[in-house]
Amino acid sequence: MKKYVLDCSNIATEDDFWSLYLKTIAVDSDEAGFFGRNLSAFWDAVSAGGPGWPGWCEIEVVNAEKLMQFKDGAFYVSLCKFSDRLDQLYKDERRIKLLFPKRD
Repeated sequence: MKKYVLDCSNIATEDDFWSLYLKTIAVDSDEAGFFGRNLSAFWDAVSAGGPGWPGWCEIEVVNAEKLMQFKDGAFYVSLCKFSDRLDQLYKDERRIKLLFPKRD
């Protein structure tokens, strides 16, 4: 399975995160233009193959604490929930996995 690592150590804005995501998974520029650069668009991409779909893979988010600064932590919490939902959605198939550092 292909693995991508999103290193958030240099992320200062949500837009930086979306740029990192698109660059890391190497979305071509035409498709990147259709990716909404928000949580809903990300969920559509990873759960249903929408624009920005990374293919069947594992995405590891490191230095994720930087994401806590967005939307009073709600951005990070939403991504963690997506990780849990993907685990449920693909529990038997392991087609796509979103990994975050262990959280309380």
